[in-house]
Amino acid sequence: MWIKWLGAVLIVTATMIWGNFQAEKLRARTRQLEEFRLALRLLAAEIGYTATPLPRALAQVAERLTQREVRNFFTLTCQELQQSTSIDAATAWLKAARLIRHRLNLTPRDWTILSRGAAGLGTLGREDQLKQLAAAEAQLASHAADAAENCANGEKMWRYLGVLSGMAVVILLL
Repeated sequence: MWIKWLGAVLIVTATMIWGNFQAEKLRARTRQLEEFRLALRLLAAEIGYTATPLPRALAQVAERLTQREVRNFFTLTCQELQQSTSIDAATAWLKAARLIRHRLNLTPRDWTILSRGAAGLGTLGREDQLKQLAAAEAQLASHAADAAENCANGEKMWRYLGVLSGMAVVILLL
């Protein structure tokens, strides 16, 4: 009899962990979008106010970020740009996005905005680059607001779903 109870506890625990994992993915997307917004503002400041060369600006932005995955994205973009003299910044940005995409909790729509933000990076004039980064940051702000709302609504749902689905499985098995 105690084996059945142990099994029931393990099932509920496993589904509870699964629900918490899903809720954490929602929170992580919100944090990562906010971090990308900050990174785009920092990059715009480096380009616009200090006229820092792009590889160094990307490295300085990466140093100021707290989210490891987002920091790795900017570090990888910087490395790609420094290693190859034949590619431009937009290509390095997109290559880094392809390499690190699976580690981030961003949606394809989020990546589309980030990819558009990289268009012309390093090849357009300073003002055009600033406009491009500001437009991408504004769109990410909208996505971040949606993600925060989705997180507020979905986080509790995933937690309850995890526990309740575990209980349903236990009831079905008993």
